[in-house]
Amino acid sequence: MTKHKDPNERLDQILVAAKTCFLNNGYFATKMDAIAKESGLSKGGIYFHFSSKREIFKGLVEQEYDAAMDFIDTVTESDLGMAEMFLELAEHFVQLFAHSDRPRFMVIIGEMALRDKEIADLLGELQTSYYTTITALLQRGVDDGQIKSIDVPSTAIILKSLLDGIQANFAVGLDFDLEKVTTAGIELLMNGIVSTD
Repeated sequence: MTKHKDPNERLDQILVAAKTCFLNNGYFATKMDAIAKESGLSKGGIYFHFSSKREIFKGLVEQEYDAAMDFIDTVTESDLGMAEMFLELAEHFVQLFAHSDRPRFMVIIGEMALRDKEIADLLGELQTSYYTTITALLQRGVDDGQIKSIDVPSTAIILKSLLDGIQANFAVGLDFDLEKVTTAGIELLMNGIVSTD
C-alpha cells in the first residue's frame, strides 16, 4: 500500500529535487524527467503540484526569500538594540552563505533574470521588499537616536549590496576568513552609521 505524504511534504520533496538538478546542470539543461527521477515521483506527480519547470523555479526563489525574511522579521521584532540586530543579521547571513548552496543558487537566479522577464520582475519585487524592510529598520534606528541622520533608502541599498557582494564571492569559491570579514563589516557599520550618543 502506498503511503501518502502531506501535500506540503510533496512540495518540499519536489523543490529539493529541482534545486539539486538546477545546481548540478543549470536551469536550461534540467528537464522535468530529471526532477521527477531525483524526487522519486512520476512526472504526473510533479505536474500535479507545478504547471511547469518555471513554476518550480519561481517556487524555489520565493522559498529562499521567505526563509530570509522570516529570519529578518524574527530579529527585527526582538528586544535587541540596533547594533545587536545588525550584528545578528550579518553573522547569520555570512554563515548561511559560507555553509549552504544559496550563493550558487543565487547565480542561477541571476542568470534566469537576464533571460526571463517574469523571473526578472519577481527578483526585482523581492529585492525591493528587502530594501523596504532594511529601510524601515534603519529609519527606526534614526528615529530613536540609535543611528545617525543618514540617507536611509540609499544606505539600505548599500547594506544589501554588501551582503550580495559577499554572497557572490562565495558563489565563485573565493576563500576568506569569515570572522575577520564579519568583524570588519560590523565595524564599518557601527562606526559609519550608528550614533555614538
